[in-house]
Amino acid sequence: MARNKITVGGKFDWYINTLEKSGMFILELSNEEIETFIFEDFIVGVTSFFSKNNLSELKANEIIDEDMEKNAYLLREKVLKIDNTDLWNINSVRQSSEWLDIFRRSDELKRQLKERWSDEEIEYLKTL
Repeated sequence: MARNKITVGGKFDWYINTLEKSGMFILELSNEEIETFIFEDFIVGVTSFFSKNNLSELKANEIIDEDMEKNAYLLREKVLKIDNTDLWNINSVRQSSEWLDIFRRSDELKRQLKERWSDEEIEYLKTL
C-alpha cells in the first residue's frame, strides 16, 4: 500500500498548526489545555514539521525565508533540549525562562509569517 506523501502546502499547514500551539497565550490556559497543546500537539509538530528537511523545503519554495527557517529550527532545538527533562511539566511551562523564551520565539515566528503573507495568501499556499 503506497503512503501518501505530504505536499509542500500540507507541510506549511502543519508548520502553522504547530506554531498555533505555542506562544505567550499558553500561560492563560488551564492545565488540561497546556497538557494537550504542549505535551501532545506542539512536541509532535516541532519534531516532525520543524525538521531541517521540512524547513529547507518550505524555504526552497519561498514560503518561508532564511531567517524564519533559522528561527524555526532554533525553536525546535530548544524544545527538544528540554523534552524529557525536569522542565517537561506544567509548572515549568508556566514559570521557567526556557519556556518563556520558546513562547516568545513562537510569537515572533507568527509575526514574521503575518508580515510575509496575508491570510488569503496563507490559505492558498496550504493548497500547493
